Amino acid sequence: MRALLCLLLSSVALAQSPKNVVVILADDMGLASLHAEHPGSGLPTPNLDRLRSEGMSFSDAHSPSAVCSPTRYALLTGRYSWRTRMKSGIVGKWQGPLIAEDRLTIADLAGAAGRHSACIGKWHLGWRWPKKGGGVTSKSAEIDYTQPIGGGALEAGFDHYFGDDVPNWPPYVWIEDDRALAVPEATQPSGKVVGVSPGPMVEGWSLEAVLPEITRRCVHYIRDRTKEEEPFLLYFSMTSPHTPITPSEAFLGQSGVSLYADFLLETDWCVGQVMRALEQFGVADETLVIFTCDNGTSPKALFDELKAGGVDLRAGWRGYKADVWEGGHRVPFLARWPGVIEPGSSCKVPICLTDLFATTADAFGVEAGEGAGEDSASLLPLFRGEERVGAHGGAIIHHSSSGGFALRDGKWKLCFCPGSAGWSYPNNTKEAEKLGLPPVQLYDMDSDPGEQKNLATEMPEKVEELTARFRAIVEAHPNDAPTWWSRLPWPKPGS
Repeated sequence: MRALLCLLLSSVALAQSPKNVVVILADDMGLASLHAEHPGSGLPTPNLDRLRSEGMSFSDAHSPSAVCSPTRYALLTGRYSWRTRMKSGIVGKWQGPLIAEDRLTIADLAGAAGRHSACIGKWHLGWRWPKKGGGVTSKSAEIDYTQPIGGGALEAGFDHYFGDDVPNWPPYVWIEDDRALAVPEATQPSGKVVGVSPGPMVEGWSLEAVLPEITRRCVHYIRDRTKEEEPFLLYFSMTSPHTPITPSEAFLGQSGVSLYADFLLETDWCVGQVMRALEQFGVADETLVIFTCDNGTSPKALFDELKAGGVDLRAGWRGYKADVWEGGHRVPFLARWPGVIEPGSSCKVPICLTDLFATTADAFGVEAGEGAGEDSASLLPLFRGEERVGAHGGAIIHHSSSGGFALRDGKWKLCFCPGSAGWSYPNNTKEAEKLGLPPVQLYDMDSDPGEQKNLATEMPEKVEELTARFRAIVEAHPNDAPTWWSRLPWPKPGS
């Protein structure tokens, strides 16, 4: 039984709530991928452009991490993943759940407000895989696919789940709620598709069919909930344009540029299918729709190949997926709520995807108890064109794939690492030392959004001030792994 600490607010608050909330999370898609945000991209995104024109766009939105699992944890819980065991990296193959059983999620908030909830698509937050003969296991060969699979979306508060966990990792099988729909008795071969790991697979599994199928399931979910006159929260966790870069047959060659460009066009189309379903079933005007992404564009997009075809998906942002620089975590964020959000509006206030937890609570008129969503602040004031105070006074913490951290506070960004701490060069201390780089990086994001001039050595007082700010945020709430102090830029407490 999950601990539920939510209390319904007043009937006035509920009267101003959207009937439904749809959160669409794309995978590996930076801000420049939206044509309306970056007309020089060279690729049309008509459905996302329409969503932008009918709602509000945020030009300074950030994923809390530059890679997948940490962002997904933070979006669902309103809590930075580095407050858990995950200070770097992602949830690995066959690993257990990252979300604790008593941790509240946006699905719990929906349930407290009387909404049905579903997660459809990529999960990538760990499972308790059932072991043959009983118990749980982290070994592929020992898994019993005929038994319930614990630790997934249902235990995180969702009423329904459908997806394939991680599209480029085994097991290649559909999971519905907590059950595999088949036993994977074949094997996905190594090297068949870039980025795809070998492992257990259902016979005849099609990588190309994944994105269309989860999109179809979203449409059917909207249809079924509206038929039952049941308000809902839908978390559409897309598998694109992440690897495997496998556009379906209908989109092959559409861009005239590359497979990745084709896949990006299909991603936009899938968003359009969800928007169309809301309209077709008569709930578009009473639904808050949010579109965003878990991190920036991956180099698997092959930037040089795209550039040769006239496509630019970087727009001057430094770095890409996995990096502490802006290319790693500055992401699209669009919100549409008819009657509340002014069509065609925009916002330059820095926000973080942790804010979706408090936004969901605020939108549904519920209150999370103490100790929940501690790194989250509602975006509803911004949706209404008002001012707001963000979590921790508006400061945002980002981290890279290897656990390089950065603090964004107003126009200032302080990186507690000398390079990208991700995949871009220089990505580690040795490479940075060869280049003679300072141990930290300080940027004025108003005058230098491309992060070209490091002001750290010129402004040591600002570095000291922001370091203290960072430490205060870390210490403000419990951290599940105290040994993490050894990795931060200050001594352990009491030393």
